Amino acid sequence: MNKKVSIIMGIYNCEQVLAESIESIEKQTYVNWELIMCDDGSVDRTYEIAERYAQNNGRIKLLKNKQNKGLAQTLNYCLQHCTGDYIMRHDGDDIMLENRIEKQVNYMSVHACDAAGGGAYLFDDNGVWGERQLNKKPGKEVMITGTPFIHPTVIMKHDRLLEVGGYSDNQFTKQRLEDYDLWLKFYEKGFILENMEEPLIYFREDQDSYTRKSRRFRLTETKVRLNACKRLKIPYIKRFLAFKPLLVMLIPKNTLRKYHILQASQKSYHTR
Repeated sequence: MNKKVSIIMGIYNCEQVLAESIESIEKQTYVNWELIMCDDGSVDRTYEIAERYAQNNGRIKLLKNKQNKGLAQTLNYCLQHCTGDYIMRHDGDDIMLENRIEKQVNYMSVHACDAAGGGAYLFDDNGVWGERQLNKKPGKEVMITGTPFIHPTVIMKHDRLLEVGGYSDNQFTKQRLEDYDLWLKFYEKGFILENMEEPLIYFREDQDSYTRKSRRFRLTETKVRLNACKRLKIPYIKRFLAFKPLLVMLIPKNTLRKYHILQASQKSYHTR
């Protein structure tokens, strides 16, 4: 169980929340980890804060992009400096439960999967307001309407991530679809993806976030899902579900917000 874990984290203008995020890693019960952070051209004090932690902890490496390049390029830059057996994702505004790494390394050691995610407590400035948990064993058809993972909960075998060439950098992944594209490549390779049936992080998300997705994003999302159906050879009779983002645009935002909150609130959760 002494596998090394490389945590990759792109950081951008998150000076208010970064310290707590890093400290949640430093407090982990599992100690064989390294944190590779890359500042993606922040214009606030994000880099300064990250630098302070890197200077005080030899397990933390800090990189910097001279200008904003987007999450896909930033994570690939982090990946070039990783030395771990596993690659773990985390974001600069999220918080790990203190035994997250230990639990996921244990899970990977006894399950025949190539990547594993888990659930998340949803929180904002007012505290925890819900919980999200995805299917334990998501098959490729999950890509028609959703995604197999909550991206910052994932741990992956390092060699598997390299095998698919890391994160793709194209017009679609630049619109915050870099994780969707990665899981598509994993499924194309026949990799096994699973989820632990418990929360692993506090995932920062306000209750209005789902309603703020633009029409352009919904259209792009539909194109990407239809392309995934084609690449994964999803039966035609099921592909009509890929038009879900277009149908969502027809729902009043207030109704959409209430449904989003209700869905998350149905899970049991606790207050931080």
